[in-house]
This record gives sequence, C-alpha cells and structure tokens, in this order.
Amino acid sequence: MLKQVLIGVVCAVVFSAALATYGVFDVHIIAYALAIWAVACMFMRGNKALYITGAFVLVTLVAWGGVSISGLAEENATTPEQYLAEYNPSLALFTFAPSRQLQMKQTAGLLARIDSRVEPVARDISFVTDKNGLRNSNGVNNPNVLLIGGSFVVGNGNTQSSLISDILRDQYSVEAYNIATPGSLDEQAFLALMLMKEQQLVKNGVLFVFEGEDFKPFSSEVHYPLKRLVNYLGNNELGRLLREYRGDFLANSADSVGVVSYPIGGSNLAFSEAYVAETLVTKYEADPKFEELLASLSDKAGLVKAVVFVPTKYRVYASLLGGTIAQVPESPKLAALRAMSEKHVFKVYDLTPHLQAKAIAEWGQRKQLIWWTDDVYWNESGAEVAAELVKEILLGNK
Repeated sequence: MLKQVLIGVVCAVVFSAALATYGVFDVHIIAYALAIWAVACMFMRGNKALYITGAFVLVTLVAWGGVSISGLAEENATTPEQYLAEYNPSLALFTFAPSRQLQMKQTAGLLARIDSRVEPVARDISFVTDKNGLRNSNGVNNPNVLLIGGSFVVGNGNTQSSLISDILRDQYSVEAYNIATPGSLDEQAFLALMLMKEQQLVKNGVLFVFEGEDFKPFSSEVHYPLKRLVNYLGNNELGRLLREYRGDFLANSADSVGVVSYPIGGSNLAFSEAYVAETLVTKYEADPKFEELLASLSDKAGLVKAVVFVPTKYRVYASLLGGTIAQVPESPKLAALRAMSEKHVFKVYDLTPHLQAKAIAEWGQRKQLIWWTDDVYWNESGAEVAAELVKEILLGNK
C-alpha cells in the first residue's frame, strides 16, 4: 500500500508540472489535477500509473520540442508584447523575456483586431529587452531618469526607436531607463521600488498614469507559492503558443468591448468604446489604495517627483472629429490627481494640451495623426510629445 501511495504522489506531482507547462490552466485547475491524479494512481494496479504519467510527459516534451524548433509561437503571435510576456516568480508579476532582440511584422493594431471594419496598419517592430526583462536598448546604463508606467511607456504597437526612453536619448541626450510592464499600476510601482533598492538606480522617477486603465481599483489577488510556480512553468514556447489563444491573458478593458468610429476629414478614426466611456465620466472616487501607492512612491521612497496624466485618444481628438459626438468634460481623474498632489511631494503634469496641440498641428499641416489609426496607442509623434515634456520637467521648465 505504501508503494502505491508513493507512486501516486510522485505521478501526481510530475503530471501536474507537465500540465502547468501548457500555460493555459489556472492554479486551481492544477491543484485539482494534482489531487485527483494522486488518488487515481493509488488505485491503479502495478506500474500502470507510471506508464500513463510517463506517456503524458513524453507527449508534452514532444509538443514542447516541436513548437520550440518550428518557431510557431513567434510566428503565431499578434504582437511582440504578447509573445515575450514572461512571469517573474520572485516579483509575482509579468515583465518580458530578458535579454531578447525580436523583429516582428505586426499586421494590425488592437482596434483592427477587434473589429474587421477598421482598416489594419501593418508595421515593422524591433523589440529589445535588457537583463531585467524590461524594454531598454542599452540596459540600465546610469540613467538620469526612470520612466514608470504601462503600455504607453512600454511602447505597445511601436518599434524600439519610437519609445519615450529612446527619443530622450537620441534627441535630447537624456539617459532614461524604461521601467514599464504589461501589468497594473501597483505592479509597475512595486517593480520600480524593487529595482531602485536592488540596483541602486537614481531616485528620479516620472510616473505615467493612463486615463483609460490606471485609475481602477487594484487587484487583491495573492500569488501563493503554488501559483507562482504554475505561472513560472508556463514560461516556455509551448505555453507562449497556447496562451496566444487566451482572450483573457494580460487583457485590459479595451480588449473585450467594441469599437466606435468618427469622421475626421474624409476618413474615419477608430476608438475603443471602453476608453470613450472613461473619457466621458464626470465623477470619480479614487480608491484609497491609489493615493497610498502614490504616497509610497513619492513621500516614503522619494522616487517619484512627477506624475504625468496620459489622456485617451478620444480626449485628444474630440475637437477634430465630425458627426455627433458627446461633449468631453474635464477629467475628474486629473482633478483627483491634482488634489492628491497638494498633500504629497509629487507634481502633476497634464499631457493633454501638449498632445492636442501636436494633433491639431499635424492634422492641419500634413493630415497626419499622432495615434495609430487602428490602435489605442500613440505612434512615434505622440511619444515625442511625452519625451519633450519629460525633458522640460528635468530641466525645471515645467
């Protein structure tokens, strides 16, 4: 009996570990599989449990090897952010695969992938990560400023030279370290604090908060050791391939709603319905954790001295749109940020007027946009506006 118990336990652990490498099963599924397979194996005669478990592991290894050799995961990915996202078990959050250089042809932006009526815009993207799994061309490299934030700082939809950090270096000779992740604002802040302490980075951070995503309540989910292990085991080519079919993997509110288009000139410009709705809200009650987070970054750690409000595409382009559009109110989220700044040491900078001025100038002079037509993210022109504001903040001109 003792032998069967030991066989059951060993087979269950091996079976569950192999199941986790597929990267698509939540931790509770793995836990159930562990328990069920352990019991089942205890009642199997002879070495039948070992044979069945071994066969499953062999199939998994063959699939893993086939996907890795063929490069299917990379070929199937819709964006480099999706393909390179990697779980860091020590920090319990997603960054990117470290020390990678990827060239990818992205065929469409998010809005075109959601709605086939939106004309896709193909783009060639270079995506370079450093040893920390962050999108930086030259690693840490004694930065003058740390850029903290989400997708806009990561540079979703843009090639490496179009990042705020690269523009600061190339156009203004400012060394900026890009501390941006595909996760939530609290995860971005935690990562910045850890890197500052462990790698002695400069205490000069600029935090970017996006109107469309970053003002929501933070998740209270706890990453227990089993969850961390399960997520970590999914860091492989097989896991990358299968999770590309998961609609909820690192999804934000724009991924799961529709698209609305408004006329601009002789064409239409697409927007996320979720972000349009966020733009039109007139009331906002901040999560107490949000202010605590800003206080921990600024007052306690002395890391963040500037918080930059990033508006939605709709707020930037509302004045240029034709048709029947709702009146865009002043952002209550920006007002809340400014109220918080009066109680803390950080200053708030609104990127809206800078982006609106650039949008009007580019459209009036060249009929060019500073946002991707088929995406929720800005293009290089928008990133240049953000980089110029960071430069002015560093010079003390703002």
